[in-house]
Amino acid sequence: MSREPGPWIAHVYLGPVRIDGMDFRERAGHNEEVFRKVNERIEEGAEQHGVTKPLPFHCECGRSDCIETIEIEPGEYDRVASHVARFVLIPGHEQATIENVVERTPAYLIVEKFGEARKEVEREHPRRRHR
Repeated sequence: MSREPGPWIAHVYLGPVRIDGMDFRERAGHNEEVFRKVNERIEEGAEQHGVTKPLPFHCECGRSDCIETIEIEPGEYDRVASHVARFVLIPGHEQATIENVVERTPAYLIVEKFGEARKEVEREHPRRRHR
C-alpha cells in the first residue's frame, strides 16, 4: 500500500545552512533588506504625491520565492520602517529562528530581527531615516 504525502513538514535543526557564502540567517536578512529598499521607494513616492490610502508593499520576509504584497497605508509603513530591525510580513512567513513578532494585524505581522539576521540588516541598511 502506497502512502500519499501528508500535509506535514518535518523540522530538523542542522545548524547554520550556508548558501553562496552566507548562512540561512544572513541570507534571510539580506532578502528582507532588498524588499525593504523597494518598499521605501514606494513609501517615498506616496509621500511626494500625498497618497495616504493603502498601497501594495512587498512582503519583507526572508523567503527567496515570496512575491506577495501587503496592503498598508504609507504612514503605517513609515512607522515600521523607522526601526532598522523591523519588517512587515504576511502572516505565516515569520521565522522564529531569526525574528520575533512584535505586532499582529489581520493582514500583516511586524517582526523584529535578532542575532545574525539583525547584524546583516544593520550592515546593509542606510541609517538616514532611523531613530
